[in-house]
Amino acid sequence: MKLLVSGLLLVALILMLLAAGCTNPVEVPTPTTQATTIATATASPVQTTAAPQPVTQGSLTGVTWYLVSFNRGTGSTNVLPGTEITAIFEGNTVYGSAGCNQYQASYQGNLNFMSIGTPSSTKMSCNSPPGIMSQENYYMSTLRGASSFTINGDILTVYDSNKNAILSYTKNPGPGAPVPLTGGTWVMKSYVDYKGEIFTPVAGTTISLEFSDDGKIAGNAGCNNYFGTYAQTGANSLVIRDIGSTKMACADQIMVVENSYLTMLPQLNTFYIAGNELFLSDGAGKVTLTFEKK
Repeated sequence: MKLLVSGLLLVALILMLLAAGCTNPVEVPTPTTQATTIATATASPVQTTAAPQPVTQGSLTGVTWYLVSFNRGTGSTNVLPGTEITAIFEGNTVYGSAGCNQYQASYQGNLNFMSIGTPSSTKMSCNSPPGIMSQENYYMSTLRGASSFTINGDILTVYDSNKNAILSYTKNPGPGAPVPLTGGTWVMKSYVDYKGEIFTPVAGTTISLEFSDDGKIAGNAGCNNYFGTYAQTGANSLVIRDIGSTKMACADQIMVVENSYLTMLPQLNTFYIAGNELFLSDGAGKVTLTFEKK
């Protein structure tokens, strides 16, 4: 009996050992948390393309242009020797010398577009050199036909509505450098007021202007002597101040011109010298005074 029990116990033990050997513990893998790197999109600079800017040519304004030739259908004709025709574009005005008389006209210009109104001018008559008045009249009528322009280096070419070149200018003056601002006496030839009217000094009177190296101006306004100060603030800019004068009385017509001149003088801030001519203006082309060096 004891042997039977012992055998049963032994069999049970063997069965338990066998069961233990067949059943292995299942290892549940511990979930490993891996840091997930989120790629942050780096904003690259946006390559913006600037809007195309209008093609601009050399500056039409702020320059004294000297006429070189008239271009006609059959060819070009040079300006008469001994004459000088100029054009200064300022504000909405073009002005200068037409060879004998001073002229001015309204103008509009944008990129290469150009439109010039009917010029007005002083009424002098010149006899020398022969042909000067015919040349002047042709220039004044040709100006009105301007429709476009190009600037190539120092050359300004004006075209009509059919794209034919009609006038050629240069920035470079002819033989002989422009005279200096100081030294000598500038004598007025004409002036244009705010209304666009052109005046010349009253017959028998002289309006003069002298610039000295020490910053002073002096002259005669037609009746009275006057004085003041000035400062050149740039290549073509100046300031005129402290105008005073003597107190004589002359004929009414003379005094009207004198008072107008002395009132305008401190408002002038721009000057150009072409040959022996001085152009003073208010910088907008509304008031211009033309002098000649004597």
